[in-house]
Amino acid sequence: MKGFINLFVRSAKELKSVRNLCVIAMLIALDLVLKLTISIKVSNYMTISFAFIAMAAIGMLYGPTVGFTAGMITDILGYIIKPDGAFDIRFTLIEALGGLLYGLFLYNAKNDKWLIVRIVSAKATVIVICNLLLTNWAISALYGSGFMAILPARIIKNLAQFPVDVILLSIFLPLVLKAYTSVFKGARTVDKGIFSDENFMHGMTYVVCLLILLIGCTGIAAQYLKNKYDSQSDTIEAQQEEIDYLYEILEIEKPVAKE
Repeated sequence: MKGFINLFVRSAKELKSVRNLCVIAMLIALDLVLKLTISIKVSNYMTISFAFIAMAAIGMLYGPTVGFTAGMITDILGYIIKPDGAFDIRFTLIEALGGLLYGLFLYNAKNDKWLIVRIVSAKATVIVICNLLLTNWAISALYGSGFMAILPARIIKNLAQFPVDVILLSIFLPLVLKAYTSVFKGARTVDKGIFSDENFMHGMTYVVCLLILLIGCTGIAAQYLKNKYDSQSDTIEAQQEEIDYLYEILEIEKPVAKE
């Protein structure tokens, strides 16, 4: 637990360096360019964007605290530059959480065999927690659409995009890491984390526990939504029976919907 907290503390200390602030600012600018110019809005519920590459790079180089902060900044600046509807703080916090998750998985990463494991774990976690659960919840609340009604399309979209995103991250993150360590030699110290040969079992335990947690959260959310849907269905059915009873008592012919 102490090591987990120290991860955030060490990440926060990255902001003391002017060099780090300059690199973070450039990556935030890259995130905005990718988000505002190279993004495809499929519908109100779905947008395909490649800005996650810059956000993942920030998390990899500077950790979860910086990733969270950068996520908030990019979302707010993106709205200021190109407003799209009313501002909603929920989407800002979801964007920030995505940056934090990238930082948790990718901070201290090296160009080794564990990098692909980190990338797959990070992207899968962001998809499940941010894209499918939180963003879907925020969209359904904002547009008044049912959570389960828009979930299948978003699942298909994210499943289709997942391998593409992993390939893109696997190509660009090693290049970013190599360029950073080449330009700023000795500026980046790497601690042995759970994703290393020495801590293989700890790493696998970490990933398995995270997957169990995600599955559990998804199951709880699905059960809650199912109960809510069943309750609403029962209420609608009871109201329909009352309406039918009133038609019968008042001897009024019930209108038939035209096909």
